[in-house]
Amino acid sequence: MAQDVSGDGVTDLVYRSDVSGKLWLRKGIAASGGGVALSSLATAANSSGGEDNEYGASGWSSSGRPHLMGTPSADGDTVPDIWAVLADGSVRFYAGSKTALTGSGTEIIGRADYWKTRITIG
Repeated sequence: MAQDVSGDGVTDLVYRSDVSGKLWLRKGIAASGGGVALSSLATAANSSGGEDNEYGASGWSSSGRPHLMGTPSADGDTVPDIWAVLADGSVRFYAGSKTALTGSGTEIIGRADYWKTRITIG
């Protein structure tokens, strides 16, 4: 997901690592002409703060949550949110925060095999 997560007006990057099974937040740096300096999203060392920050604890591997999608805030707090289809076909909503996801999300759709093969576009 590439959106302003930290609330500083600059695009950030939230990504998944199958190696660690975690979500990571890479904070962008404002470009001189506006927007984000794309080089700040290219590597952790180039990002604001010089490192990636854990955004979602373990359990975010593609085998457990095969489909993820970041969306603008669905709960009205202005922070982007994450929707996931779990391996069992259930759909869960994860409210974003400026620093990390918390909790196990909210089940929106119960287990249903047909969701295992569907991908939504926001």
